Amino acid sequence: MTGWFDPGVLARTAVMLATANVFGRHSDRRLIEALGSQPQSSFDYSGQAATDFWLDYASDVGDGWNSTYAVAEALGRPELVLESPGGGVERTPGGRVLVLGGDLVYPYPTRDAYATHTEVPYAAALSARAQRPDLFAIPGNHDWYDSLIAFSRGFCRPERGFAGCRTPQSRSYFALKLPQDWWLCGVDLQLGADFDEPQIQYFQSIERAMGPQAQVILCVPEPQWIYAVAYPRHASYQARTLEYLEREVLKRPVRLFLTGDLHHYRRHTRDDGVHRVVCGGGGAFLHPTQCPDVPKLNDGAVEQCVYPPKSVSAGLALRNLLFPFLNPRAAVLPALVYALSAWFVSARLEVEDLATFGHGLQRALATAVQDPFCGLWLLAVVAGLVFFTDTHSRPYRILGGGLHAVVHLTAAFGLAWLASRLTTSGMGLDYGAPLQLVVAGALTCIGGAVVGPLIVGLYLLASVTLFGRHYQEAYSSLRIEDFKCWLRLRIGRDGVLTAWVVGHDQVPRRWSAQVRPASVDPRASAPRVVDRFTVRPRS
Repeated sequence: MTGWFDPGVLARTAVMLATANVFGRHSDRRLIEALGSQPQSSFDYSGQAATDFWLDYASDVGDGWNSTYAVAEALGRPELVLESPGGGVERTPGGRVLVLGGDLVYPYPTRDAYATHTEVPYAAALSARAQRPDLFAIPGNHDWYDSLIAFSRGFCRPERGFAGCRTPQSRSYFALKLPQDWWLCGVDLQLGADFDEPQIQYFQSIERAMGPQAQVILCVPEPQWIYAVAYPRHASYQARTLEYLEREVLKRPVRLFLTGDLHHYRRHTRDDGVHRVVCGGGGAFLHPTQCPDVPKLNDGAVEQCVYPPKSVSAGLALRNLLFPFLNPRAAVLPALVYALSAWFVSARLEVEDLATFGHGLQRALATAVQDPFCGLWLLAVVAGLVFFTDTHSRPYRILGGGLHAVVHLTAAFGLAWLASRLTTSGMGLDYGAPLQLVVAGALTCIGGAVVGPLIVGLYLLASVTLFGRHYQEAYSSLRIEDFKCWLRLRIGRDGVLTAWVVGHDQVPRRWSAQVRPASVDPRASAPRVVDRFTVRPRS
């Protein structure tokens, strides 16, 4: 699984995200696709109205092999036998169409990353099918980190295909005409939760082709309905982009919303039978289900089911106590910050200033105030941790980030003070001598590599448990492979849509060496149904 706190991953992700935000808005890849490709109409699968039509949906894939392949292998079986919550089993054939709902590779999109993290496991898994499904995909925020270049190469070139599957779409959005007057529309919101004009025109043409009783499934890259409640001050989540598409472009109510972005399963249902489903468990690290805690949406929809259960999810947060061991490369940054902080201050202190811890801390604070260089360094550390704090309230950001910084800087001074006492009193080295500075700096660096990540883990645990914040960082640090999920949909001959939500409580860690790998892990659990719901056509 991706080490999100590895310095290299953090740096490259930050650069790609910043670049995408600048160039993605000023050179919209969706416009280039629309200008450079042939006109795209809907894709017609309505000819199978005499039989049940099956379709699969997975999102947030392409992270670790175990989690990604476990989901792909289940999708690739010609028939999947599922244990029902009420007992018994249900036989579900593989879908005629496979829809991937965004964030198709981690940690960042490149041609090689798509090939190794996503295409290879899906190609191996789908080899079991006599007829591979047609594959459609929409991009998520991670797919946009390179301005959609790698995504377009992989999924928007019909002549190439992906993982041995046909990829008919030539743009990053599409519409599928399904049996019994059902339609599935997949949209691309880029990074700014907005539509481009060619995409609006495309879905306006789709609306004109729909019948008066058409039933719509809308596949989107992020759950704006969750974020609108969890982050009421965030302007982009209050923009009502999806409401505009539903009312002004498609001109009919959407019966089922599908999305990922949050790496778990969650379903909200309205009294009129409209379902809003988050199912982002296709392979990426697990997000908590207890936060953001949104029991009711702004449109009145009520939470019906989550996976994994909130009590199980909350208990997993305790693993942040093992942060230094789960993220060993994360020790590099705090080790350097601690060592540099100690070096800048100790170079301006005398040995008498370090007689006691309290006196030394007082002198260090005075030095930080009096010395411009030390003061700027102190402000840089504090500013970095204030910026890191997960809240849209400026006072809480300053308070939380400031306290976090104070703890780190106090720990850095404590380690430096112990290192100085050990090298002078214990080892007999002269304070300020090159050898003493090198040895004390090395000891502070080693101590920072242990203490710094431990403080980060405690901070993340307290934030997510007490305040429901930093859930992204607190759970990405855990790199949890288990509790994956995806959807299998059936449109019956009576027009009723039935959805099976398939969960993998524990994915395999061991695989046999075959052309199509198979699990040989006795601890792995079989796929099971974690939720089942139906959507009936509007009368």
